[in-house]
Amino acid sequence: MKLCEMAQEYRVNVALLELRIKQLQTAQKRARQPEVRYRLKQRAKFLQTLINESRQTVFLMEHYHDHSEEGDAHADCRAV
Repeated sequence: MKLCEMAQEYRVNVALLELRIKQLQTAQKRARQPEVRYRLKQRAKFLQTLINESRQTVFLMEHYHDHSEEGDAHADCRAV
C-alpha cells in the first residue's frame, strides 16, 4: 500500500470520527442528567484528539517525499 493510499484511508476514518462527534453532541443536548452530558462531552473531546492526530499523520504521509530527490514523482499522491 502506498503512502497516498494510507493517507486516504486516514481521511475516511477522520470523516467517520467527525460524524461520531456530531452524534455525541446531539445526544449530549438531549441528555437530562449532568453526569451523562459530561461523559458524552469527554468522549467527543477524546475523539477530537484522535482526529487531530490523524490529520497530522495524513499531512506527514502526503508530504513524506517533499524533501527527497524523488519528491516531484510522488506529487500525484496527495489528496486534496
